[in-house]
Amino acid sequence: MSLENFIKINKKNIVYTTLITYLLFYSLFKGHVTHCRSILRKSYKKKPKITACWLTPPLDKLRTGSIQDKKRYSLTSTQLQKNPIFKAFDEKSFYQNMLPEQINYRYDKNKYVTKAALESKLETLFKEIDDKNRKYKNFEILRKSNFNRRKKSGLLILKFKDYPFVVKVFMENPKNFVRPYSKGVYPIFFFNMGGGTNRHLLGFTRVNNLHAIQKTIANNPQWANMVETPRKWHWVPQGCKKIEIIGTNFEKNNIRTVIPGTYCIIADAIKLKNKTFSLGDPEAREMCMSLCNSVGVRIDPHIDNFLLEKGTDKLVIVDTEHFPSIVGLKDKQNFNGYFDWYFQLSTKCLNDMFFKIKKERYPYWEYYW
Repeated sequence: MSLENFIKINKKNIVYTTLITYLLFYSLFKGHVTHCRSILRKSYKKKPKITACWLTPPLDKLRTGSIQDKKRYSLTSTQLQKNPIFKAFDEKSFYQNMLPEQINYRYDKNKYVTKAALESKLETLFKEIDDKNRKYKNFEILRKSNFNRRKKSGLLILKFKDYPFVVKVFMENPKNFVRPYSKGVYPIFFFNMGGGTNRHLLGFTRVNNLHAIQKTIANNPQWANMVETPRKWHWVPQGCKKIEIIGTNFEKNNIRTVIPGTYCIIADAIKLKNKTFSLGDPEAREMCMSLCNSVGVRIDPHIDNFLLEKGTDKLVIVDTEHFPSIVGLKDKQNFNGYFDWYFQLSTKCLNDMFFKIKKERYPYWEYYW
C-alpha cells in the first residue's frame, strides 16, 4: 500500500492521534488546564503579589510636578514569602549603625578621617554614577559584574583611593526590583530559594549579622583569638529616593514596607597576607566550615569570603550577609564539609524551584481558609 493511500484511509485516525498527543504534551507543560480535578476542589488563584513604586512625595511637591515616576510595577509568584521581603529592612537598627562623625584607621590608631570628608567623596561618586561614568575619580573599582550602569541598579564594590575603606553601593528602582529573572543566574537562585529576596534586601542584613557573629565569636574560646571582622557602617546619599513595597495575599490584609532605593555599606579595607584560601587546601576547607558551623551557619561558607590578615595571621570574615536568608534556611543547619554543603543546597534549590507542594507555595491562611 502506498503512503498516499495509507494517509487517505487513516486520515481521521491521524488527526485524532495528533490531537491527543498535543493535549498530552500540553497537560504535561501547562498542567493547570487539563489535569483531572474535582469541580468541588478549591481553586488557588490568590498567589502572593508585590507591587513596588517610588514613595509618593508630599502634596506640595506633587503640585510642582517634581515627582519623576509614579508608575507601579508588580510581580506575582508563589515563591514570594513575607519575611524575606517585608522584614529584611529594620529602620531603627539601620539608622543606629550609620557612619560616625570620626573613624580611626584600623592599622594606625593615630590617624583618622571625618564623616564629612568621606561624604564629600561619596556625593561626587553618585554624581558620576548618575552620569553613567565607567570610572570614578576618587575610587578604584573592585567588582562591577553585579552592577548595571545603564539602569543604575545592582551592587558595586569600590575602594577609596585616599582612605583605607571599602564601599559597597546598593542601588535599586521599583521596575528592576520586581524583575528577578533579569539580573543573572545567582539572583535567580536567591529569589527561588530565599522566598523572593534579592541583593538589595540581603544588604540590609550585613551589619546586624556582623554584630551577632562578633558576639558569638567573642564567647567561643576556640575562635576568640583567631578570627577578626572588619567594622561596617551604613550611609545614605542626600536626596535618596525610597521604594514603597505593598504585599497582597500574604495575609488577609495587605502589608507594606518602605526601603531606601540607594544605600552604602562602608567597611575597613583588610591588608592581605600573600597566602590565600582555596578549596584545594583540606586544612583551609576544614577551618572555614568549622567556623561557619560554630556561628550557626550565619555566614556564607564560600571559601572566598575568608582572608588571612597581614601582620596578625588571623582569619578575617569579609562577607557578613545572613546566609540563611540567602538560601531560605529555616532550621538550624550543620554541614559536614563542602561536598555536603553543595549537595544539600543543590537538593534544596531543585525542590524550591520545581517540587514545592501547595502548602509551601501558598500562604497558610489562603490554603486552609
